[in-house]
Amino acid sequence: MKMSRRTLVIFHRWIGLVAGAWLLTLGVTGVFLDHDEWRWLRQTEVPENWLSPSMMRYLPATVMRYVVADPADENSWIGGSERGLWITRNRGATWEALRFPDEQHPQVLRFAKIDVDDQRLVIIATDDGLWVMTEFGASIKRLALDGHFINMISPGAKPHSIIGVDDFSTVFTLDINHPENIQHLNFEQPQISGLPETLTLYRFLFDLHFGYGLLSRKWSTWINDLGGIALSVLALTGFLAWYLKRKWRRAGISIRSDHRQSILSGLYRSHAPVIGILGVVPILYLSVTGILFNHILTFIEWGEAREVRREHLPPVWQYQSLKGEIDQVVTFAGDPDHLLISTRFGVLRTRDGGASWSAQTELGSERGQLFRSSDHVFYSTNSRQFFVKGDSEADWETMAGLPSIVYDAEFTKNGLFVKNSRGFFKDSGQFTFEADALKHPDLEAATLYLFLIEIHTGNVFHPEFRWVSDALTVMGILMIVTGPILWWRRKW
Repeated sequence: MKMSRRTLVIFHRWIGLVAGAWLLTLGVTGVFLDHDEWRWLRQTEVPENWLSPSMMRYLPATVMRYVVADPADENSWIGGSERGLWITRNRGATWEALRFPDEQHPQVLRFAKIDVDDQRLVIIATDDGLWVMTEFGASIKRLALDGHFINMISPGAKPHSIIGVDDFSTVFTLDINHPENIQHLNFEQPQISGLPETLTLYRFLFDLHFGYGLLSRKWSTWINDLGGIALSVLALTGFLAWYLKRKWRRAGISIRSDHRQSILSGLYRSHAPVIGILGVVPILYLSVTGILFNHILTFIEWGEAREVRREHLPPVWQYQSLKGEIDQVVTFAGDPDHLLISTRFGVLRTRDGGASWSAQTELGSERGQLFRSSDHVFYSTNSRQFFVKGDSEADWETMAGLPSIVYDAEFTKNGLFVKNSRGFFKDSGQFTFEADALKHPDLEAATLYLFLIEIHTGNVFHPEFRWVSDALTVMGILMIVTGPILWWRRKW
């Protein structure tokens, strides 16, 4: 038995030394990538040439997602994203940055356009509350909800009002003339009909890996964080224990002294019975799903062909609560009880202020972008399904000619324009779109967040590094399996 344990120790140690640096990298970058809400990750810039060609196609979406046009001048546009806010007065030939007061630089997460007395007020949702631009291109002032992460705003049901979502959880309304009076809508214990009974294995494993698949949005992210932190600590403490023993032996120093024994004991206890045991489950599912995502095209084909029953999935999929599940919300003029929200199951509709909801199955059952422009509501998904509906129309119409998910739209005197990651597209008739010459600014830089994805996937080294990552991740899985066996035989 002693020989067997010694063999297991040697095996565990050497696969740890081989794979440890990469597992540390995966753990650290994984924690950062869990938190796309962290402003510094989205706004710290790195050179564009740090990104691989496959990642470069995601870069334009970070530059400008949301737009608003000047109703008095079709050449004047404002655009924003998590990276900033810009204005053009010559139809995109040049753009200049718009500044927030006191050199603040919040992430721009959505616009709401409110027309008041022939003036267009631009309400700006950010990761630091609501701001307002009282005239097109004028100075920006605080409006309400300082310090709140406002992931969505849209024109409200009443004149001069907006509706929004605070941190994916709470829907609120306010009158922009009295922003201190905020009303929160109660969606406790919602009654939801029409949710799919099954979903693809790919969708479940996707959400599991990215921190949305277990409990609430925050708890799932924290569990994934635990996995990343545990992986990092295990790699560091394992290496330090091996290195210190080796160093002391080579120097002829006894490791039997109380001080050195205390150091090794502390490393062991933090390595095995504390962080090692706590991190087993998230490390295992993150490792297995990570290998699958290394081969995304094959994984999608395999995962989409297999379905799992929703009742067999973790609590977050049961929808006993909408907290943390509200990506966007829109309402309808004169009808505050009529709401649409976008969720992981697609669009849900209520006509009684949130007491009961029904899934809009004709729009599919996946995440998308739901927003209002003028008297039309738009919805689009990553699977390239595009829909639009007027307030007075019962049915949704499909939009054609768009290559990627749509984030915003504007009705101008020159027609309807939509904005997606590729640029601006103009309606050529009957909601069929073609690319327009209007361009967003060229920032000539990438974001740190995208570069961390490059590191996490291994693309920073070589497009085929995924095979090396697979092998090193399998070594990590073997360590996670052998580690508890070794701990069980030794305990504290």
